[in-house]
Formats: sequence, C-alpha cells, structure tokens
Amino acid sequence: MHVEHLAGVPLDGAQGVAMTMLAPGTEPERVRVDVAVLAPESTLPKHPAGRDQVFYVLAGSGQVAGGDDVPVDVGPGSLVLWDAGEHHTTWATSELTAIIVQRGRV
Repeated sequence: MHVEHLAGVPLDGAQGVAMTMLAPGTEPERVRVDVAVLAPESTLPKHPAGRDQVFYVLAGSGQVAGGDDVPVDVGPGSLVLWDAGEHHTTWATSELTAIIVQRGRV
C-alpha cells in the first residue's frame, strides 16, 4: 500500500481556487485527473478545454456555463462534459469540490 497526502496548489489567475493533480496521464492517450476546490464566490475564468473534460461535483454548489454563457446550477452528483476546445467557466456559490478528468491526444 502507498499513501500520500496531497496539498492543493493555488491556480494562477483564479483567486480562491486550488488544484491537486491525482494522475498526470500517460502516452499515447493522456488522461489527467485533478481535484479542484473552489472557495465560496470564486471563479474558474472562462477558458477553452484543452482536451475532452469531465467535471464531477463531489460537494458544494455553484454554476457552470459553456460557450453560450448560460449558467446552469450544479451540486453534489452533477456531471458536466465539455468537448476539447469548448469555452467554459465555473462559479462557486459555496465551497465546491470537484473531480476533473481530462482525456485526449496531446
């Protein structure tokens, strides 16, 4: 058995957001898994998904939007899918914890 205690690292340009990489990915198809913790009222600024992306909310509440900028409420159990290149953003209304899985060729 191997146990590690991982700390969140502040995400540049997104005050109140910390990320912890769980799996960096391998070739030829890279899969990356992160845990995102967003402080209440923080935002992941609008950006394009670098790869196909799954966003699964474990705890807390907030909103997400795709390229159309239409906000959709999310909470525990919400699963959001974004295609590579799709612009999106996330807002936290309370502390929000989510797993982000990105996959695709690099």
